[in-house]
Order: sequence, then structure tokens, then C-alpha cells
Amino acid sequence: MFVRGKVIGKKGIARFEVRKEKGGLTLRAEFPEGEPLDYSVDCSCLEPLELVGLLLPAFEERLSEIEGVFVGEIVEGKKSVLERIKDLLGKIKGKK
Repeated sequence: MFVRGKVIGKKGIARFEVRKEKGGLTLRAEFPEGEPLDYSVDCSCLEPLELVGLLLPAFEERLSEIEGVFVGEIVEGKKSVLERIKDLLGKIKGKK
């Protein structure tokens, strides 16, 4: 799963991306000034937006008071090329 959005604060906007994979979650946030925030956790029990919520104090430290969190895109897991070929072959086999 892939989630993209932004956190709006008094001092600017931070854009973030969170990826959820089998091994855990990774977050990358770009701030208007300073270094980006890179964070990863080896726990697949969290959802991407839960991780953003847990890290809001870090966003607030850089952006001052948080005015809003907006999610622009949520992409569910995509199938690999091999999985798509298997699905296609299964459909063809079922027609015969």
C-alpha cells in the first residue's frame, strides 16, 4: 500500500509518502526548510495513516501548529507481472 499526502502547519507544508510492505512501513516527509524526515518501522500491524498520526509531534516541531492533514492518494498493493501472467493463464485455461 502507498499513501501520499501533506501536513499543513503555520510555518509551511510538508509533503509525505508512506509505503506499507510485508516487512513494515517507511515514511518520507519533505519539509520547506531543512532535512527530510525518513522513518521506518518493522511492524506491519500499523496502517500508513496511523504512522503519520504517531509522528505528528515531529511534524509540529518543524511546522509549528498543525492546521490540517490531507491525504491526496491511496494506492492499494499492485500485482507483480508474474501474478498478472498467472491470472491471465488461469482465465485462458478456464475457457478451454
